[in-house]
Amino acid sequence: MSTAPNTAFLSMSRVVEPQHHRTVNAWHQLDHRPENLALPGVTTGERFVLTPRGREIATAAGSFDNFHYANLYWFDDPAGPAIDTWAALAESTFREGRRPDIGLLERPYMGFFQRVASAIAPHVRVTPRAVCFRPVTGMLLHVRAFGPGLARAELHEQLRREAETVVPTLVGVPGVSAAWSLVSAPELAPPLWQSREGATSEEDTLIVTLTAVEDADPSHVLSLLSDPAAEWAAALHERSGTLLFDGALETITPWRWDWFDGDGTPGDDRHE
Repeated sequence: MSTAPNTAFLSMSRVVEPQHHRTVNAWHQLDHRPENLALPGVTTGERFVLTPRGREIATAAGSFDNFHYANLYWFDDPAGPAIDTWAALAESTFREGRRPDIGLLERPYMGFFQRVASAIAPHVRVTPRAVCFRPVTGMLLHVRAFGPGLARAELHEQLRREAETVVPTLVGVPGVSAAWSLVSAPELAPPLWQSREGATSEEDTLIVTLTAVEDADPSHVLSLLSDPAAEWAAALHERSGTLLFDGALETITPWRWDWFDGDGTPGDDRHE
């Protein structure tokens, strides 16, 4: 299959007690994520961390105001059967006693999205599907909410700008390899999740912009985007809607889970 995926899942999670970060990371990276990636219809997936340094420079509000980790999964078309199988895995591993995250994590946001637009930097000569697998040092996340009172024509204009202006501009910024624009699609959520924590029923439409960072510090690339004097400034900063998040996430390296060690008791819950 060579088609670029059109459906994505994005979730934010927060570890309740600082000493449990390593337990949660070990479970997710060594059990949960491999099982998910092995499922038919799951294109690929990656997990990112909002480090303490990243939190200091991020703009955050609402459901995105307080989280430690972000999960991003892509699904092949048709996404419905793959999402149902994916949700069933979460239930079966719970019944098997393989969900140590229960009680250790809170999930302030979980949602499904449809791809609006994507672009690849000129120097990256891979297909739109392959770029989803390409290694990154991190991901810039930009989230805006548009209330239910927004006229359909106004929302259409925002989506048009994302596709024609924002995403093509992002891939011209140094350190960026690819960019995607997504729009929330709550109708894709499986019935099992309708009442689940974090699976918001809010009426706002979310537009998410993802910017893949290669071989660079994501925080540095974020600072480039924030420069009002840069050539891309006008294209990226004339956006409407309510800003919920704008920040830099770092890719998680297995067994390097020490970002929050200073927040808890030294030596607690270590996975050495």
